[in-house]
Amino acid sequence: MRKYREVFRLSFKMQIVWRFDVAMTMAATMGRILAGWIVWQAVFEGKEWIGGFTFHSMISYYFICSIVRSVDFSHQISGEISELIRTGRFSGHMVTPMSPMGFFGAMVAGESAFHLGFSFVAAAICALVFGVDITITGGVPQILLAAAMILLGLAFTAVFQYFMGILTFKFLEIEFFLHVQWSIIAFVTGSMVPLSLLPKAALSVLRLIPFTHTAFTPAMLLTGQLEASEGLAGLAVTAVWTAAMLCVARYAYGRLRKKYDGVGV
Repeated sequence: MRKYREVFRLSFKMQIVWRFDVAMTMAATMGRILAGWIVWQAVFEGKEWIGGFTFHSMISYYFICSIVRSVDFSHQISGEISELIRTGRFSGHMVTPMSPMGFFGAMVAGESAFHLGFSFVAAAICALVFGVDITITGGVPQILLAAAMILLGLAFTAVFQYFMGILTFKFLEIEFFLHVQWSIIAFVTGSMVPLSLLPKAALSVLRLIPFTHTAFTPAMLLTGQLEASEGLAGLAVTAVWTAAMLCVARYAYGRLRKKYDGVGV
């Protein structure tokens, strides 16, 4: 574990050097919140409630989703692994006494931890500028469940993106797959629109996949839209999918690495 903690620490410290990236992450968070504020202000014109949300609870939902999405750097895993495999430089990760999955997971965890505080600052600035009263109406069980779900959701997405990256062992170019899956994930996480606005049948299906519980379910818990029992169900779904994805990723890596003719060992 010590070597992975060292990767986490170095990744965390490296973010201090890349100040522009930090500023862009804050700007992206504020941009998502601003876009949601503009759109829903127009939608709520003359209306008090939409789909169980007031205007303030809807913006609170967007604040939470924006923070969660802004600290999710798992997409970097698939892109970096794909590039390393294609250029032959992934060989270094195959001979070091460290699991590639653990290395890349610790790396993005360090980035996420560093950017978390700045995402809260960006959200606070938006709340002050727009005069939005951000309220967390969930009780202690909902808050604890939401925190656990966010952490487990980030772990799942890291493993999933690791799996997508190692597919480059078999497919030379996976950029198309990455773009398609990222667009789909952006929707099913509920970061574009609250999934509770969808038909009940569609929402019931989406509750069976883990992406829905990475942002939508925690945001609904924190805004008081869901009970703790529903949060427990979402946490269980995410845990099962994470365990399954770990097994699939390890099996795929063990099989596909044998086909790799990389250079630079």
